[in-house]
Order: sequence, then structure tokens, then C-alpha cells
Amino acid sequence: MAIVEDITADDAQLEDKSISREDLTRNIEQLTKRLIVPAELVPGFMASRDEDGLSRYRSEALNILYEVKKKVEHPYWEEIEPEIQLRLMKNILRLNGAKDPWSSVEIRSIIQNIIPHLSTFIPLLILPTLKPYFASHPSLSSSSRALTRPVGGTDSSIDLHDVQPFKDPSSWGITNLLSYSVQNLSPVDVEKNIGLILPPTLVLMDDWEPSYRLRGAEILDTWVDKLDEGLMKRMGIDKLLIDSLIHTISLSSNPPLKGLLQITSKVIQKCTETQSQKRTEYYSDIVEKGIIQGWTYAPSGIEGREVLMNINEMLEGMMEVMGTGIVRWLKDIIPNLLQPLQFPPTALVLPHYQSNLRCLLGVMKTLRKTGRIGRWRGQILNILCRLWVQLKERRGLGDEDDENGDKDDIENDVRILIERIFKELSEQVPSVIDDEYQRLFDLSPGMFGDLISSVNAEEISS
Repeated sequence: MAIVEDITADDAQLEDKSISREDLTRNIEQLTKRLIVPAELVPGFMASRDEDGLSRYRSEALNILYEVKKKVEHPYWEEIEPEIQLRLMKNILRLNGAKDPWSSVEIRSIIQNIIPHLSTFIPLLILPTLKPYFASHPSLSSSSRALTRPVGGTDSSIDLHDVQPFKDPSSWGITNLLSYSVQNLSPVDVEKNIGLILPPTLVLMDDWEPSYRLRGAEILDTWVDKLDEGLMKRMGIDKLLIDSLIHTISLSSNPPLKGLLQITSKVIQKCTETQSQKRTEYYSDIVEKGIIQGWTYAPSGIEGREVLMNINEMLEGMMEVMGTGIVRWLKDIIPNLLQPLQFPPTALVLPHYQSNLRCLLGVMKTLRKTGRIGRWRGQILNILCRLWVQLKERRGLGDEDDENGDKDDIENDVRILIERIFKELSEQVPSVIDDEYQRLFDLSPGMFGDLISSVNAEEISS
């Protein structure tokens, strides 16, 4: 058996040596042509997803990529011109998208093993091929400088939605080509080719579909650090990009666009001076349009909870960059964090309660030095005591040894957060220990005893 294996291996080696460069090119082309995603599997507007068809496609694509990986390791592959390599590898690079339904972790893993074998000129060669897929942006001149007034007026961006070649089924994965290109360009190449990079990025960022807006922001995130902020200001694109990002935040998309705030903050910090008026104005716009208005216009019921929890995450992010500056909106923040907590804590709403309480605690700690939280202690204690009572009734009065008590991690975390808020309030407003906390204990030691004891206040009588 060993002899047979050796002979087989030798035959394979001889066959490998005997293959010509033309044969290698033809074989790879035959394989990669089979990677074209069928039009019926490309998600479209109001189109249902064919999970079985996608599963079959991913399985076949995986086998093809294994074959391609073997062939690009052939010595002749390095001799193939970059232009031909791009033609052969374009479908493979189109597959390299983390959120695409036709891709998978296994597929992207193999692609990452193929990429090191590609010519370093491919990223530059990709950019000119993308122009037919993206219309000109009305806010950019032919030299990709920001216009003082969009071509066609303020509503001209709507015209972008009429012709969108990048959404055609034949354009599947086209954004992955753009992403691969800008990720692998040097800062010098990004600056030289900004006229090919900026328009498609901005077209995506201003699309009417939230998923494309996020994709555009993610692509921006890959190249913005490579571009000098001075050049961005001279071209006027700093304001154009930031305004687009803040507008996307203000839409409060459902499902939420994760990571968008971090990208926006990064671009703002790059393009503005620390503690400058401009930076403050941008941050204020985010709070006003993304958080305060987000609370106002969030959908009700189940649909709105994910949006509201994302707003909490944004508020926590803004506290990190603004610090005590958020005190300006305290009269909106505290009521909006407390108001949802007055309803029964069912399993469906507990994650929302957990998010609100965590955010409230963060607000209290951030504003500790301002002394402003004391003014809100009445509302905080009123809502949190009601919630504590409902949690107690849900679990059983004083039933700390209930066998089901520790099974619901979220409910336990909600209890802990209430205790931590009580603790934080007592540290910021010590008078609550002798006044409000003592009265709660006197009212019902069995109900509030463990909550008050968590404050570790010696003044509370037992």
C-alpha cells in the first residue's frame, strides 16, 4: 500500500511539473467562473432568501476554493501578469465579505490563504474597474472636491437612488472589491487615487438602505487613517463625510448599525482639534439627533427595544468622549432611562431594563463631580423601588434560596445594578442614608432590607 501511495505521489508531482502556464491560467479561470453567484441568490428589495440554494452554493464554493488554493501555490502562478491575476481572482475577492449570505467563515478563511499569493498591484488595478458601478455623487466635483452646493439642489441625493448599478445581481460582492483595494493601498496610493476611492464610498454612505450606509462607513474606516487630515480639509470632504455619518446615526435604523458611532467619533477626532468648537458641535449633533430624537421616534413594542438599547450604547460611548458635557441633556436623559422601568419585569423586557440601568449607573458616575444627580434622587428612588418590589414578587419575598433564583442571569444582574445605583446615590448624596433609605427600611424591612444593607450604611438600624 505504501508503494502505491509513493507512485501516486510521484505521478502527481510529474503532472504538476508538466502543466504549462497557459494550462494553469485556463484551469483557474474555469474554476473561478463557477463562483459567480446566481442572480436568484442575490438578496434584493423585498426578496425572500433561498437558504437551501445558498447552502448548496457555499458548499460548492468551498470545494472550488480548495482547488484554487492548490493551483496558486504552483510556481508558474507568480509569473502571471497582475491584470490576468485580477481577472482570474475577481470572483474570489467578491466572496470575501463577512455579512454576505453567500459567504461563510470557512470560505473567508481559505480566501485569506489565497490572498498572499496575489500580486501587490491588484488593489490599484481594481479601482478603475469600479467606476461603472457607482454614479457620480452630487456633492463632489469632477476632481472629488466638496461642492458648496450639491449639483441639482439639496434633494439631488435622491437621484442617486434612481440608478444604482452596484445593486444589480451581476454586481454581487462589488463592495468587497472596493474594501479589499483600500485595505491594501499605502497612504501615498490612497492620496493619489482619492478620486477613485471617495465617490463610491460616499455613494454607499448616502444610500437609502441602512445596510449599504453601514458598509460605506466601514469602507471609509479602512482608508480614512491613510489620508492626511490637512488634505481632507483643503478638499472640503471632512465636513461632507462627518455630516453623512451623523445623518445615518440620526435615522435610528432597525436593526441598529453596530460600530457606526465608533467610526463617526474616529473621523471627528481626526478632522477637528481637541476641545474645539467644531468638535463640540459635531458631538452635540450626535446627542441631539441620534440619542434625544432617537428616544422620541423609536418604534414602540418589541421593534423599539433593540433600537432603544442601541441608543443606550451610543450614550455610553458619548459619555466616554464628552465626559461631564452630557449634563446639558440631563433633563432628557434621566426620564428616558427611567420611564421604561415602571412596567412589569417580564423575561422579554429584562434585557432592556438591564441596558437602561447600566446606562443610568454610567451617567451617575460620569456626573459625580457636578453634584447634579442629587436633584433626581426622588425620581430614581421612586422607579427603582417599584422595580425592586416587582422583582421581589416575581421571585418570592425574601426567598433567597429559591432553586430557580440564580437561573436567570439577566434578572440577577438587574438586581445587582439596582444595588449599585443605590450605593452610588448614597456616595453622591449621603443624606439619603438617614432620610430616604431609613424610611424604606422602616416601611418594609423584609422587602428592602437586603437592598439597603447592600449600601453598607452603618447608620441604618437593624
